[in-house]
Formats: sequence, structure tokens, C-alpha cells
Amino acid sequence: MSVNTTRTRTLIAAVATAVLAVGGLTACGTDDEPTKESKPSSSEEKTGGDTKDEDTKGEEKSDESGAYSAGDTAVYDSGLKITVSAAEGYTPDEYAVGHTEGNKAHQVTVTLENTGDENVSADLITVSARAGEDGVDAEEIFDNTVGSGFSGELLPGKKATAVYAFDAPADAKILDLEVELIDFTTAPAQWSLQL
Repeated sequence: MSVNTTRTRTLIAAVATAVLAVGGLTACGTDDEPTKESKPSSSEEKTGGDTKDEDTKGEEKSDESGAYSAGDTAVYDSGLKITVSAAEGYTPDEYAVGHTEGNKAHQVTVTLENTGDENVSADLITVSARAGEDGVDAEEIFDNTVGSGFSGELLPGKKATAVYAFDAPADAKILDLEVELIDFTTAPAQWSLQL
């Protein structure tokens, strides 16, 4: 991906953010907070029953910090579901932008699913990351394989998948990933991924 393409994407995101800021300020304070989609345990699958209390079903986070783990799905009241895979090693191509020699590149797959009744603007999905115990910004990598992200409208009942790669210090053991729909009503969801 060329530097001009990266600049164009950044400009489009800035314009979209400005338009939403003008029209969306009245919606501030009405965050749609994500909850974790419950996955049946092996005993629930065998008996067909639910061993959890109905009041806590689907509302727990994966760790003490509140971050989800690899493979967990963040579910919003709007019907949007976001799933992030485990981080895997990645080898940027020779023309990659965002990779620093001596650092390690890691890729993740982000899947969106629209189970709601209205379209979701996938153009407004942003994915960012921090690496290591100090939480340094992990720069996104752009090359011929990764970095295009999401685009267009996600219709009800449809899924969209994109692969992202991030540059992290070689000694980093954790990649903290944040996925956000920039609509001023949807709270971001965060995953803590082992490297």
C-alpha cells in the first residue's frame, strides 16, 4: 500500500469524524457498552442446559483489567458483534510501511457481524494497538497483504473480516488491541493478546 493510499484513508477518517462530531454531539453520554458473548461449556453442550445465572449471562469480561481474550466476541445492544483472533507472527513484505527493523510484527484477524436491523458503516471501524507492559503504541503495518481494514456498509445478517498487523518491540509479551466504531455512541472494546 502506498503512502498516498495511507494519507487518503487518514483524510477520509478525519472528514467522517468531523461530520459525525457536528451531527453526533447530542448522542454523547449514551454509550452502547459491549458485553462478552457467552460460549457454552462442554457440560452445557452435553446437557443442553445453562449452568449460569441468567442475570450474569453474557456480561463477564475475560480478565481483571476488563479486556477480552483472543477469540472472545464483544456484543453490542445494536446487534454489532466484534471478534478478534489470537495474535500470530507476521512477516511484512519489502515495501511495508510501519515496520521497524528489530521489532516483531504480529497479525490479528478482526471479524464484524451485524445481527441488528440497521446497516453498520464499516468505514468508521478503527483498530489500534499498544504493546508490552509499558503500553507503547504499536504502529499499524501497511503492505500488499495487510492494512486495508474495513470499508463500506455492513448489512444486517452479514459479516466482514479484515487482517491487521502491528509492529511491537521484540521483547513484548502482550498486544492490547482496541476496536472502536466512531459513532459517538458505541464504547470501544479491548482485547489483551498473548504474543
